[in-house]
Amino acid sequence: MPKSVKIGYEGVEIDLPLHALYIHRGTEQLIDNIFTLINDGIERHEKVVYIGNERICKLLRKNFRNRISTVSKGVTAKSLVSWLKREYKKLPKIREGLRVLIECNKNHVGLESGLDDLSRQPDYRIFVLCTYDVSTISSLELVETLKTHPYVFVEHLIQPNCFYSRVKQQNWIDTLTGVFNRKYFDRQLHTELQRASRYEHSLAVILMDIDRFSTVNKEFDISTGDSVLQQLARILERSLRSVDILARYGSDEFAALLPETKKAYAKQTAQRILRSVRNHDFFKEDLRVKEISLSIGVVGFPEDAGGVKEMIKKAERSLRKAKRLGGSTVFAYD
Repeated sequence: MPKSVKIGYEGVEIDLPLHALYIHRGTEQLIDNIFTLINDGIERHEKVVYIGNERICKLLRKNFRNRISTVSKGVTAKSLVSWLKREYKKLPKIREGLRVLIECNKNHVGLESGLDDLSRQPDYRIFVLCTYDVSTISSLELVETLKTHPYVFVEHLIQPNCFYSRVKQQNWIDTLTGVFNRKYFDRQLHTELQRASRYEHSLAVILMDIDRFSTVNKEFDISTGDSVLQQLARILERSLRSVDILARYGSDEFAALLPETKKAYAKQTAQRILRSVRNHDFFKEDLRVKEISLSIGVVGFPEDAGGVKEMIKKAERSLRKAKRLGGSTVFAYD
């Protein structure tokens, strides 16, 4: 009777019951990876169920025939936990456990916390994988979703360095602002540059620095400075697309990675961010400090740089140029 499940490139064994999160980009990447998990479940004599759109259900039925079950309707985010309990109770004795892969969207954000109840019942042999296409939810929603899952898999389940536990999340999320940190940003920039180069696509990087941020801490206090950073992070989240990656890159610096984006569009996005920051009242009409402004540098691939270090170096050069122009300015590398 299996009490654990092997998952990830290195076949990490995790005790059951288990719920995990798989962050992916696009249907093709999802299918490539869940095939491995479905085959493993079949070999372990588990009941395997896929819950998602009918197109993928049809594809899975064609490939696995009657060895798995598929559900395209009837299981909502709110009914997921009760449905799992019912299905588990109906398991025939020949089954060694229940393995469920469910395609999630923004309606599921925050609702999977109910799965923790199952994880506290050691007699259950349930493995639930919640799959999220990053294009369906915002970065802020993604961060909230991360908090409800003890195990998180990013990009490809079958590739190295994709496994994170709830504790390890702190390695790539900035705890103050809730956005990603520099380490994660650099990692994703490397990945996106490889993808853009392979398919001859564009991408852009926006590097932002708060003008005269030291004055805030001097005139107010550190907690006010922290509040400014948190407010700014929310403004940036609203100004970017769900597929863009936002990170706190330094003490008062933020960086945004915009896949599939030409530099001209990235510059427009940066100017929109500048306007949003100018219009936001960070200090609730307290006039001790002038309102917050940003200096912003923009760099594009492939015209400006081809590697991570070169992209960042030129983005920093553009940011310094914006500073020299007096701040509250966008400068695109030329």
